[in-house]
Amino acid sequence: MGEFIVEALLSAVFAGATVAVGRDARRVHGVRRRGIRTTGIVIDIRETTDGDGDAQLYPQVRYTLLDGRKVTGEGGAHAVRSPLSEGDGVELLYRPEDPERIILIAYDRHMNIWVYGGLSLLLGAMALLCALSAVVSLSQSA
Repeated sequence: MGEFIVEALLSAVFAGATVAVGRDARRVHGVRRRGIRTTGIVIDIRETTDGDGDAQLYPQVRYTLLDGRKVTGEGGAHAVRSPLSEGDGVELLYRPEDPERIILIAYDRHMNIWVYGGLSLLLGAMALLCALSAVVSLSQSA
């Protein structure tokens, strides 16, 4: 019974990760397909750490929307060092309904629908395998 619980929990974790990555993939794909292209200036690099304590660097970019409003958006994380510095000009994509969430065209290549799609499939397969393993271990213990 203990094996079943562990495998069922792993299945739930992988399923949750699949949903989260899938939602992010959908957002990234939408911005890449229907986003408005503009240029901006890096005004800051926000630094945080991930769960392992590794540095995660997020470029903060100031740009102007089509209606003339100035907005600050945040690019994707870069580990170790950012390829950008304050004052650098960048090309970006944004969606009018959520202009603060941006993709930096030359620097956020890891935010690719194929990468996210492949990761979603891998996580989904892991969830399915854990669920099947849980069912098998439950049937063997009965």
